[in-house]
Amino acid sequence: MLNKKVLAVATGVLCSLSVSIGFAEAEFKMINLLRYYKTMYNATPYTQLMQIGIGGGLENVGGIEQDTKHLSRGLPMAFRPTKNPNEVWVLDSINESLKLFKSGRINRRINLSKMGFIQDFAINDEGNMAFLNRNNGNIYVTDNKGNISNTIPGFQDANSIEFASNKELLVVSPLSKGVVRVSTEGPVLAVYEADQSLSNYSSEKGIWGLECFGGTLAKLYVRNPDFSFDNPVKVIAEFPLKGAYQGVEYKGGNIYGFDEEGNIYFGLVACDLDGIIYRDRIYKCDQNGKVLKEMDVIDNGIISPDLPRHRVACPDGKIMTFFSDEIKYYSLHIYTLK
Repeated sequence: MLNKKVLAVATGVLCSLSVSIGFAEAEFKMINLLRYYKTMYNATPYTQLMQIGIGGGLENVGGIEQDTKHLSRGLPMAFRPTKNPNEVWVLDSINESLKLFKSGRINRRINLSKMGFIQDFAINDEGNMAFLNRNNGNIYVTDNKGNISNTIPGFQDANSIEFASNKELLVVSPLSKGVVRVSTEGPVLAVYEADQSLSNYSSEKGIWGLECFGGTLAKLYVRNPDFSFDNPVKVIAEFPLKGAYQGVEYKGGNIYGFDEEGNIYFGLVACDLDGIIYRDRIYKCDQNGKVLKEMDVIDNGIISPDLPRHRVACPDGKIMTFFSDEIKYYSLHIYTLK
């Protein structure tokens, strides 16, 4: 999952094929419309979990042709795995639906037409849901059938939502200058001012962040949500970028969530000035920062900076991602850490 700046770098080949001096000297391969340096030649590709046809039917998800109001880039806005490895919730906002697919076939549909165009959703342990409409700024809290129980205003241009507990949400809100903790009953409980490195994934330790843009040292940290602490941010682990490659820096990364055992998953991406990828690595760590597994991976080039997330940790420890040609199919992919 890459932030907006990384997407611009990593998918620059889609915009220009011009060759600079540094670009000509770099040893690279084109894979899935992305340029990879030789350090990535043995990286692990994804495996396809399921493929869903694009269209306006119940069995489909919407694409460019269905998005007549041009509210998206012709993609489902979000997806979330379930505890069943063959099931995935897909936010088909173009068709005003949240859909549960099992082995590529529709298993359940929730109508979202009363909420407008939804950019993100979250599900708590009790099966209740929350939906974000960043255009009108509303978060809709619902039961497991999509019946609205509360509407929380004030979140225009928010990026994503996650449940911190069954009764509280964490909202990444640039207009609030950080992450907002809000009750599902409506009141704002706290605002954690932060830059984009602070995520809205949380555990009993606090709210997790990943400092990883620019330079050669990335830091996994946790922020204590209690404002009484003088220094609420604790660095859990550091990840130096090894290898004497001129001009190569961390250009981003993201936290992907937790597995059912409480381990945390995240990714780091390093590129040179020409956007050639020297590292796209997924990490599995315990909450004390011990690296349990790590793996370099090959991804697909797709420009979709407005989506709330591009990779998600599954309960079983696999990492889910996606690809779409925006016209014929939308597919969900899995990385299995070795």
